[in-house]
Amino acid sequence: MRTWLVLLFTLSFSLQGSAATFYLDPVNGNLSNPGTSAAPWPSLKEVIDANLIQTQEYSPLPYDALTSKLIPKNAGAPVQAGDTLMLLDGLHGEIEIDRHVNAGYITIRAAPNHQPVLATLHFRSSAFWRVEGVTISSEPYGYYTDSHLLFVESHGWRGPADHIEIVNCTLYSGEDSWEWTLDEWLGRVTNGIIISGDHVRVENCLVTNIYMGISLVGDSLIARNNQVINFAGDGMRALGAHQLIEGNLIKNCFDIDDNHDDGIQSFNLGTYDVQDVIIRGNTILNYDDPNQPLLGPLQGIGCFDGPFTDWVIENNVISVNHWHGISLYGAVNCRVINNTVIDPTPDVTPGPSWILITDNKDGTPSTGCEVKNNISNTLNVEGLESHNLKLGTQAAYTYQFTNPAGFDFHLHVGSTAIDAGDENGAPFIDIEGTKRPQGAGIDIGAFEFIPVTFIHPEMVSKIDIFPNPARESFLIRMPGIHSRIVECILSDMNGHLFPCRTASGTDSIRVFRDELPAGPYQISLNIGPSNQYSGLIMLID
Repeated sequence: MRTWLVLLFTLSFSLQGSAATFYLDPVNGNLSNPGTSAAPWPSLKEVIDANLIQTQEYSPLPYDALTSKLIPKNAGAPVQAGDTLMLLDGLHGEIEIDRHVNAGYITIRAAPNHQPVLATLHFRSSAFWRVEGVTISSEPYGYYTDSHLLFVESHGWRGPADHIEIVNCTLYSGEDSWEWTLDEWLGRVTNGIIISGDHVRVENCLVTNIYMGISLVGDSLIARNNQVINFAGDGMRALGAHQLIEGNLIKNCFDIDDNHDDGIQSFNLGTYDVQDVIIRGNTILNYDDPNQPLLGPLQGIGCFDGPFTDWVIENNVISVNHWHGISLYGAVNCRVINNTVIDPTPDVTPGPSWILITDNKDGTPSTGCEVKNNISNTLNVEGLESHNLKLGTQAAYTYQFTNPAGFDFHLHVGSTAIDAGDENGAPFIDIEGTKRPQGAGIDIGAFEFIPVTFIHPEMVSKIDIFPNPARESFLIRMPGIHSRIVECILSDMNGHLFPCRTASGTDSIRVFRDELPAGPYQISLNIGPSNQYSGLIMLID
């Protein structure tokens, strides 16, 4: 084993040591240059069109997995496996990378402090590419594309696409859609990322002002820590097997057509298996501003036309004004655990939001499913159901969550969800990575409550807080406090610190709430160089 590790390390070091970096400048570059930082090549499109990348392609065609083999393409070209194409500021064109199957990853990367812009990016029948930090939008080119911004395409004739990574990129139809009219949305908006291949990763990307956000059509795909903001179709689609959709923020749905919009949608039309999918730790918000223009209903996680086999849906926060919070039609051996599914307007149709596991549309029943440790307005489940908390009215939110009006669904002190869950099969961490449990038992919902830890609990009795709970301000009474130097700090349940605005009295100080949201806070007084006192204050609306 040790010999193999040495060989692997040596090979990795050798590949890294021999890798080259080429610089591409669409403003000042020239193909006759060597591609150095001092003498760069021109745009990425020109470099690709000039066949400067040594790669491979499948032959013969049409592609057949048994008979087609990889043959050299652009043999002897300067850019080879392991190299990096460093893009400088400017417009690099509509990029089509067709039948470029590399022997190892080639990286297309934005140079530090540069903002290269591609109009579109299309990988067809290509493999082992990494794209980092670029912007993809046709708007800076003076037009709006009507298809997609980034497309990874397995092609029936030319061959598969696989092993592609899209990291830290920004994609948009237009930079600012908030003031767009309906006609402007319809005339400008396009799809964001469409993955139709295998072994592809999309991570830390911003996809904004878009129609469909990120569509995953293939096997072994990962969409992690992305943001899909301001969309008019579906935020994401999970259409394949062995997929991981984790840690994404999907918010602000604009209603521009008859599509029934979903935060995350899946369906099974028999053309591929939809199985072994993990949807974990995502936040789906119908809107974060109730005054959003073109505001319409959004379904949360909608899985229709099953079967859906071996899915895990856990630690998601879903706030949508629709019945379909989490819905699976035709689920087999699926687990829905520790989600918070809340309709911001549960008394308004369509709504309130539910967790639903029911028959497939062809009448085949769901089997072997488990739903537990969830917070939802309602539940309708075929399968095992336990340790769930149903909140039927908006008034019930106040006593369960820190600031539900502000879409903060951390658990409130005294919430009945605290320590009330079943730890068997539950996730070991919550949506924020907090270890479960924090108290006597695991909590219900996506957030694990973190109890307040007092700095000096033996001194709490020396602080008299009145009133408690408080609204706009409260008093801290302590004899002689006016003659001492006092630093006052409030900290919320997530450990965020907020300096207090205070006014001193004879034997008290008044602490003003200012703009702090409702919820529990630890108050800490630092008096002089060594004396510290703590207490707990509940701020209410």
